[in-house]
Amino acid sequence: MRVLLLAIALLLSHGNLAAAAETYPSQRITVIAPFAPGSGTDGVARIVFQRLSELLKATIIIDNRVGANGALGATAAARSAPDGYTLLVGGTSTHAANPSLLKSIQYDPITDFVPISQFGVFPYFLIVDPALPVKNVADLVALAKTKPGTLTFGYANALGQLSGEAFKRRAGIDIAAVPYRNSPQVVTDIIAQRVSMTFMDMAPAVSQVEAGSARALATTNPDRASLFPQIPTMKEGGVAFINISAWSGLFAPKDTPPEIVAKLSEGVREVLAEPEIKNRLGDIGFEIQWMAPTDFARHVKDDIELWATTTKEAGIERQ
Repeated sequence: MRVLLLAIALLLSHGNLAAAAETYPSQRITVIAPFAPGSGTDGVARIVFQRLSELLKATIIIDNRVGANGALGATAAARSAPDGYTLLVGGTSTHAANPSLLKSIQYDPITDFVPISQFGVFPYFLIVDPALPVKNVADLVALAKTKPGTLTFGYANALGQLSGEAFKRRAGIDIAAVPYRNSPQVVTDIIAQRVSMTFMDMAPAVSQVEAGSARALATTNPDRASLFPQIPTMKEGGVAFINISAWSGLFAPKDTPPEIVAKLSEGVREVLAEPEIKNRLGDIGFEIQWMAPTDFARHVKDDIELWATTTKEAGIERQ
């Protein structure tokens, strides 16, 4: 009898989930963005979900939950009901780097989430105070060697930290790390000449770079970024560098019905295929690379392993 009752309960539960998926969405959707307004993650989220809300005929709001390298927002999303009404815009920091950077995080990037879709990537750049007497990476390395310990690099997330530490080791220079709460603050201090350089995506700094109040010396990617082909690579500047870029994508809490995941994934694919969306994302330096759930899940696992290796090489210890 107990077995029969359990089977009936499971059938009813499955039927309820299927019915919910058919009518989804029937209420407001909250998307947690674990970084500050003005950051690359936030910028992508606002562009994508403004259009997705129109496509799904639903209200979608962005909830910025800032702190702990994105871990606070990711934790909140992981503990949410698996009904498709609380989602997370995760990325390299929350789902690849944090296991290697933080001693204790309150979520598991693999078991606590269902990957929905990757949106694409932000190529990373070395951006410097334009008052520095340097024109390229080689000049910057030479300057740092003449003034050991006096130049600084600001960072607001895991990729910025890893990039700066890798730069120190691979170029054989001594530059001091300065942590920030968010990327726009780093850009402000670059302009004010309170910090010498940073590694970040172009979203928070594109207008300043175009205006000349900040200077992009190189990209950390193996090849020049398609959206900024005039900017050379770190390797071209004489420093062999690890391949660093910031991917961004959509996640749901574990046990979210697969029908809802499929509907959201297809909606994201349609949004990212629209020329206007491509142009708007391109304006903030974001390159679209959509992935379906299965491929995205595989990518996350591979990136966790990559970060375990690269953080060890860079000498970064868990904090």
